[in-house]
Amino acid sequence: MRGMNSFFILFVLALAGGAGIASAQMTVVNGASFDSTQPMAPGSFATIFGQNLCGQTAAGNWIAPGQLPTSLGSCSVAVNGMPAMLLYVSPGQINFVVPQNLGPGSGSVVVNNGSQALSGTMMVGQAGPGIFAMSGMGVGEGAMLHGTMWSAGPFSTTTNGQATPVAMFCTGLDLSTKPAVSIGGMMADVTWSGNAPGYVGLQQININLPAGAAGSGRAPVMVTSDGQGSNVTFMTILPTNAMMQGMPGWGSGMMLGENAPRAHEVSFLAANPANNTALVTDENDDVVRVISLDSGSTTATITLPQGSQAHEIAVNAAGTLAAATLSAKGSVALIDLKQNQAAAVVATGNYPSHVVFSGANLLVTNGAGGTVSVIDTNARAATQTIPVGFGPSGIDASATVAVVANFQAGSLSLINLVNYSVTPVSLPAGARPYDVAVSAAANKAVITTPMSSGFLILDLGTRAITAVDTGVWNTMGPGSVVTNGSLAYLANPMTASVTVADLAAGKVVKTFPVDPGPRALAVNPNKNQLLVLAEGTGTLDVVDLGSSSIVSRLNAGATERQGTWALPVVSSISPNSAQAGASFTLTIAGANFQGVNDLEFEFAGLSSGGGMMGGGMGSGMGPGMGSEDPNIKISNVQVNSAGTQITASVQILGSAAAGTRVIRLETGRGEVMGPMTANLFTVTR
Repeated sequence: MRGMNSFFILFVLALAGGAGIASAQMTVVNGASFDSTQPMAPGSFATIFGQNLCGQTAAGNWIAPGQLPTSLGSCSVAVNGMPAMLLYVSPGQINFVVPQNLGPGSGSVVVNNGSQALSGTMMVGQAGPGIFAMSGMGVGEGAMLHGTMWSAGPFSTTTNGQATPVAMFCTGLDLSTKPAVSIGGMMADVTWSGNAPGYVGLQQININLPAGAAGSGRAPVMVTSDGQGSNVTFMTILPTNAMMQGMPGWGSGMMLGENAPRAHEVSFLAANPANNTALVTDENDDVVRVISLDSGSTTATITLPQGSQAHEIAVNAAGTLAAATLSAKGSVALIDLKQNQAAAVVATGNYPSHVVFSGANLLVTNGAGGTVSVIDTNARAATQTIPVGFGPSGIDASATVAVVANFQAGSLSLINLVNYSVTPVSLPAGARPYDVAVSAAANKAVITTPMSSGFLILDLGTRAITAVDTGVWNTMGPGSVVTNGSLAYLANPMTASVTVADLAAGKVVKTFPVDPGPRALAVNPNKNQLLVLAEGTGTLDVVDLGSSSIVSRLNAGATERQGTWALPVVSSISPNSAQAGASFTLTIAGANFQGVNDLEFEFAGLSSGGGMMGGGMGSGMGPGMGSEDPNIKISNVQVNSAGTQITASVQILGSAAAGTRVIRLETGRGEVMGPMTANLFTVTR
């Protein structure tokens, strides 16, 4: 199959390089979604996270089509006594194939590394679907290719007059029945499913895109097999030419043709009432555009680090500081709105998604880390790492509590903002909460559920949940939500509309049309307006809340990136493990190291359950999570003239605890790099 070889190489690198934060326990998770709560299907990819699993790091080579070695790096894995094929081994992570002949029920997993045997358990079932993601973390853009062009998205709904075929790559399907694929709640036509030819563990689903999804922008995709739901990933679906006619920016590169990536892909939005502007992030151009709501023009273009994939943006109460999550960099950018420039980049966790200000602090959900980072914006440093649920997404806060939508887990986490304790809240079966908005006036939070046509209202006093149907089939997609007094506004990307709900009455008031693909919303209280960022057309709709009509359409992609800004990139660390009490020279290879002046070994963050990018699930917060380990001393940091190598003298004190550390790089601009794919170090005893 043309294009499969290069794709599988990318997949293997993502799976192996996705080694992240290991827990104190040996935990087995789905190899695509990193979910530990669903069954592992025979013949599927699974991943073990732990400590001191193997003494070596090695990748398996194909022995024959569909066959990998059962011994690698002096390590082996057996499930219920059956040897498992190995794709990758390291001290903190093992990727293996679940043996084919396992029956359903509990499975005993034994890792033998030549010096000791480590044991754990997993559930085995007929199906446990997981969709691979291009991030290698089970979140974000799904591993999907055009079915004839073998190129990654974005996708048009038609190609040469026919429905566009898309190949999705998964693991854990029950191939005795046809899987179901939902795109923003809309069912796709599944034309074929099966094992990817020659690749053990890797499965493929071919679908035709539904015409009704055109222009929806970033649409959530989920697979169901044998009653088991997968993780949710996303695909970007382009508008038709007819949708673009008459839009600002049409003819200026906003639409390049069928299945063609756009230079500008607007993502999220924030309003700044202090100067009557809107801030728009662009995940392709890696910029923040400041758009005047008075003149309708872009007044500043703020350059972010290249390859950041900027997502949500928030503005503080004074209108002087903004924060944008950099999902591909494990960081958040702090933006000085007086100077209109990024002042610092602060490390968060893996795949930061949504962000909200809470006084001088920032709260950031780490979508692949199962955590929320608390960042002191004055100190420009993370002060807390709070375990929440699997795959957190939206977050909003009142004066005393933050509400977190655990998108992949289907639950909520309430964070007490005084002591940072966490209270879990269960949701109706099948709910996938995406975004959250808190109404102080109603003392309630509204939560969007993008895989359905309804939403949820949480009473912050009683903790009662009310499910509300919108009254019309609108398959909301990754619905953004904002509140204005006791009213909530919810974006419906699949139907290019906004629903208005009365939170006090718990019912829908009205639904009105906007431009295709509404992805983000914000309220402009100065003029009683709703700002709608329509990703489909790349426009910023200004809606008068009195008449619910669009009063102006602004080009949200009117300007180009100014200059370059490249963050350091780590490609390898040697050695990547050492015993407590050891002293050695650490060598880090990569690029853009010219500004690095120091290193930190930080305790790895844990998740409270469900799975995480390259990480296991702990039962609570580990000692000093997210903070520098005082038992690892760094000195004599040197960077070569090419900026491709860092050397440093490292001393690990005998009192250092065993486990994984994240190595972060400090630069002269005050940045501390967030987790990347190759910056992990394991302390052994």
